[in-house]
Amino acid sequence: MWAKLTLYLLLGGMLCWLSACAVVDGERSRTGSTIQVRPHKGAPVVYIHPRDHESYRRATVGVLPFRVPANQQPEQGAALGALFRDILLAKEIFPSVRQLPQYYGDFDQAIEYGRRAGVDLVLAGDLHRALDATELGGARAAVSVRLINVHTGNTVWHISQAMDQPVDHHDAGIWNRFKESFSPPVIRPSQGAPPLPNMLAAIAVDMAEVMAGAGAVRR
Repeated sequence: MWAKLTLYLLLGGMLCWLSACAVVDGERSRTGSTIQVRPHKGAPVVYIHPRDHESYRRATVGVLPFRVPANQQPEQGAALGALFRDILLAKEIFPSVRQLPQYYGDFDQAIEYGRRAGVDLVLAGDLHRALDATELGGARAAVSVRLINVHTGNTVWHISQAMDQPVDHHDAGIWNRFKESFSPPVIRPSQGAPPLPNMLAAIAVDMAEVMAGAGAVRR
């Protein structure tokens, strides 16, 4: 009799513990969305930089629309160019930063547009990858920019950077499936704001800080 009573108490305690775990998981699912998973930000990769940063601090800059992948609309390239212009202005790296409307095909064309606009440097950028998140996360972004001297045709800055958001894969292990058999189905919250725009803004800030002379950026 005492053995049966002990067994019942142990089973009851286990069920209570599993119920508590279910409540904790349920609360986490209601208060945090997988789309808010913190992305992994790679450091900016600098291929070309000027020997003397200060020699370009008085240069005027024209920012062209970014070239985008075939599955993206050209207007997204213009919006990304506007984002870089605003951040360069906010960082006060150059005395004048203007957004240019022309879409460029190659760097020679970008230089010609910069000369016509009367600027010293033209920023020609490429959006290599732009993948927004699903309810499990998984956003990705990769950008590169060239800041080109329109008078000489030389590249002053060439920088690239990428960010990736981890995917929140479901735990299909035996213990987790056993635990879930005693818990109510998880209710996923609304996804909230998409992470891709914030990732692109973070990349633009990092690149601007590098152009300002920073030796490292916040991870």
